[in-house]
Amino acid sequence: FRVADDVLRQGVQGISDIITIPGLVNVDFADVRAVMADAGSALMGIGIGSGKSRAKEGAIAAISSPLLESSIEGAKGVVFNITGGQDLT
Repeated sequence: FRVADDVLRQGVQGISDIITIPGLVNVDFADVRAVMADAGSALMGIGIGSGKSRAKEGAIAAISSPLLESSIEGAKGVVFNITGGQDLT
């Protein structure tokens, strides 16, 4: 259960961070709620990248996670957040 607990922790932490930490493009609870309202099933992926292409690597890893049993193909809405250091461009 340790792996499942960690995935759940990362998911809750990710949503909390999206809602509470201001970013270059601000996403708040209203945005998350609007995307999820009457949306049916939800998926959440978390990806990590490194090096020059870390944002792209992380995004690809998030939607390619072996823990996701479904694809994001056909999604009607997406909340997407990238977190990185000051040198992320």
